[in-house]
Amino acid sequence: MLELRSYFFTNEADNVSSVPLARLTFITDVDSVAHIPTQHNERYIFSMAGRFGIRSLRKKFPSEDACLAYLFKRRHGVKCSCGGRYKRIPLRKQYQCGGCRHQIAPTAGTIFEKSKVPLSLWFHCLMVFSNAKSGISAKVIERDLEITYKCAWRMLTLVRGALRQSEETLYGDVEVDTGYIGGKARLERRMHNKSTVFAAKQRKGSMRVEVTKDGSARAHKNFIWKNVSTKQTRLLTDSANHFLKVAAPYKREAVNHNKKEYVRGDAHVNSAENFWSHVKGSIRGTHKKVSKKYLQSYLDSFVFHANNRGSDKERFFALLDTILRHPKA
Repeated sequence: MLELRSYFFTNEADNVSSVPLARLTFITDVDSVAHIPTQHNERYIFSMAGRFGIRSLRKKFPSEDACLAYLFKRRHGVKCSCGGRYKRIPLRKQYQCGGCRHQIAPTAGTIFEKSKVPLSLWFHCLMVFSNAKSGISAKVIERDLEITYKCAWRMLTLVRGALRQSEETLYGDVEVDTGYIGGKARLERRMHNKSTVFAAKQRKGSMRVEVTKDGSARAHKNFIWKNVSTKQTRLLTDSANHFLKVAAPYKREAVNHNKKEYVRGDAHVNSAENFWSHVKGSIRGTHKKVSKKYLQSYLDSFVFHANNRGSDKERFFALLDTILRHPKA
């Protein structure tokens, strides 16, 4: 008798989990995994290769010493300039050269410096943050790490503050769109207290997002000329008048939303508008409210996730390297 069941393999060989595959399979003998086609196993292994969750974190960083050793190797070399070698000082978060006795603190100048929170909890916070593409609230970190809300808020604020966007210019097909975030007012003044935000999205590439004072043509010019290259670039926008003179150095194609035109060939700004939809939905659902003071740092976190989409493992280590590259503000 054929029975419709869903299976997939776990990391342990020949074990079956109750989590179903995206595609159901007919199996004649539900007690045997031999009837499951091999392509399902290969597909599962491929999908699991880029994941990085609690199990992977504990395996890679099982202790406080492992976290500190990783920070030391990423920021410093084992060999000293005098020819000696650095070794860990017992009971201290420092390394000392055996030759010249020079000491190095791997956490110095980073968001981990002078923090009473163990590095293992910091790494757990970074793992949760890197996997939360729709944002993570301080209340979740407070409950997961069993710390105070003030401490959790500070940790997330420091992480977001280290996520600075790249200064490299975008090229190729670049979508540029304007968004308005936050604020509530009467209908006649509905835009009065909203924040104006510009976004530039390179297709099959990265993106840039910046909070500006207003939506004037001058503000558009400063943002576009700063972040979008004029060479080998096709600028894709809507039909707003702000782009008329600003886009003069570019090959521009625009869609007229007023005439219900959203796509013409491959000309559209749907990728940028999808980003706005994701950001606004995440703010409403996760953060509830974001002040203008911290809006740029929140947008930087969304841009980081957009630019590092795909592998959870690569995104986690990209987050860690970005934090170590940028000194504590």
